[in-house]
This record gives sequence, structure tokens and C-alpha cells, in this order.
Amino acid sequence: MASNLGGGLPGISPTQTMNNKKDSNQTMIRKILRDSWNNKQAQASINGYGRVTTPFRAVNNLGDYLGRQAYVCGGSNQVNANKPGWKGRIGSIISQCDTTGVAASVTNNRYVADSSNYTTFKKQDAIAKNYNDIAFVGDRSNGSYVALMAVRRF
Repeated sequence: MASNLGGGLPGISPTQTMNNKKDSNQTMIRKILRDSWNNKQAQASINGYGRVTTPFRAVNNLGDYLGRQAYVCGGSNQVNANKPGWKGRIGSIISQCDTTGVAASVTNNRYVADSSNYTTFKKQDAIAKNYNDIAFVGDRSNGSYVALMAVRRF
């Protein structure tokens, strides 16, 4: 599945030049954004329903997208019923699905994130905004540089 992080061409990473520096930290953050972020939950709305939780909690799956309490709809079964003797004793999860089409959160809703988690999120969020930027500056030409130099001339 192609990612559309930051717009632009999916997955592009400009070559390193003398003016910019790419280290393993930037590479690791790009991998986290691509593989670990809950990018669907990062959107402002899903199926026309607006996000109730903050972007930080939505991306890190720290609460239900719509703020539903004790909501169960399918989800993972944490107990393996394939073990001998357990099949008759373990039932499936009771589903009480609504018509929103927004997936339920599978998390501890009472978890309180550390401030370092929020700092990491803000750093990753800044990189996600220009994930596919081909020029490292936000535009595809040197138009912003020319305008800046015109102002500095006088």
C-alpha cells in the first residue's frame, strides 16, 4: 500500500548534498512513520466522522477515534481456542458494532503517555509533513530563495 505522507511522490527521499545532513536518526523516523504510525487515524475525519481524540492519541492508538466508551466490534481474540480442551469453553468476542465504519481502538484507554512520547510525536509529525519533499525546502524550485535574496538586497 502506497503512503501519501506529506504529499508529493510516494516514498521519495532526495539525495544527500553538502548542505543537508541525513543520519540514521532521520532514516529511523521515516521507517517509523511508514511502518508504525497509525496513518489512517491521523486524518481529521474517517467516513465523514470527525476525530474526537487529539492527533497524538489517535496516531499512537491511545484512545478511541470517536471517543466511544466500552465499544466492542470484532477485534483480536487474545485467547487461543485451538489448544486441546479449550475450544468448547472459549467463545468469540461479543460484537456491538455501529454503522460508522470507524474501527474500534484496541488499547488501554486509561494509559497516560509520558511527555517524552509527546516530544517524539511532535518531531515525527514535523517530518511527516514533508515526508515526500523532493527539495528539502517545501517548494520544487528556488523561488522562495530568490524572493528572500531580493528582500535582503536592499
